[in-house]
Amino acid sequence: MKKLDYDFPTKKQASTLCSLGLSELEAAEVLVEKELYREAIVHMYFTCYYISQALLLKQLGKKTSHKHVESQLHLQYGSAKGFPRRYVDLHSFLHNLRTKFNYKHTHVPSPRLIARKLNILRYYVKFAFKVIPRIETLEIVKWIYDENKDKIKDFSYDIYCPKTYSHHTRITFWQPPFYLDLYSPDAIKRNVQKVLRNLKVKKVKDYVIGLNSRLDQYKPVHLLMLDIDTLDNAVEDSLKQIGGILLKTGRGFHFIGKQLIVGQKEWVSYMKKMRRHSVLKSYLDKDHIEISLRRGYGTLRISSSPIKPTVPVFYKELRP
Repeated sequence: MKKLDYDFPTKKQASTLCSLGLSELEAAEVLVEKELYREAIVHMYFTCYYISQALLLKQLGKKTSHKHVESQLHLQYGSAKGFPRRYVDLHSFLHNLRTKFNYKHTHVPSPRLIARKLNILRYYVKFAFKVIPRIETLEIVKWIYDENKDKIKDFSYDIYCPKTYSHHTRITFWQPPFYLDLYSPDAIKRNVQKVLRNLKVKKVKDYVIGLNSRLDQYKPVHLLMLDIDTLDNAVEDSLKQIGGILLKTGRGFHFIGKQLIVGQKEWVSYMKKMRRHSVLKSYLDKDHIEISLRRGYGTLRISSSPIKPTVPVFYKELRP
């Protein structure tokens, strides 16, 4: 099946729905591990619900009832070439199962059945991620640049091992904005990995590329970058007051503020302020803040590797 044709606003919607689907899948996997099968069914169904919506954005419009999403999935993809029928049937099966165990049944569902359907669900998510256009990292970088053209002189990336916090091989690559269309972050990572191999660096395949907070080779101009463990309404409301972009990263989130911070002392002060924030302080990765302060700039991973298998996905824009 070919990749769907979505414009930028639709890709934003699709990215948000895909992130919600990932969160539901992660919750289902944890519940199955804990043998809480009734609860897992609900999250398995909602994984389907969000992923199917992302596949049907052009057909659904504003009608997103559970019944309408299911009927449109059958209508659009039930007999479509290149779209495995088992994913359409999975959506209907989980919808029915969720209804039964939420409102009718009292016994525990079959663990084998849940394990089998969870495995199919994982494949459905992987399939959907291949055909659903989502906001790419390069688009986010351009988006930030378009809103701050007069202040951003460079973008910088670090290619590094995400599991190492002590001294190790780490390469910084500076990219003036007019090169954005020539070399994507993934292309930069691939080429730098070749250099690392030539330098005999071990486990190059584990290295990732991260976007750095600093935006000028010669002046301390920064983006606010935060690594967040979990989200709730209070956290989102606090981040809304700052304004920026949330990305889903495995079981956590990354936040990139859109307002630039000019001056190294000002950036240090802002990072320390976040660490003391009455709401955010309990949710932030304090190691990330501490290491960023010691290094003099922040870095947020934007690619995957065997030790960090999930590529960060655009979740939503938060406006003040």
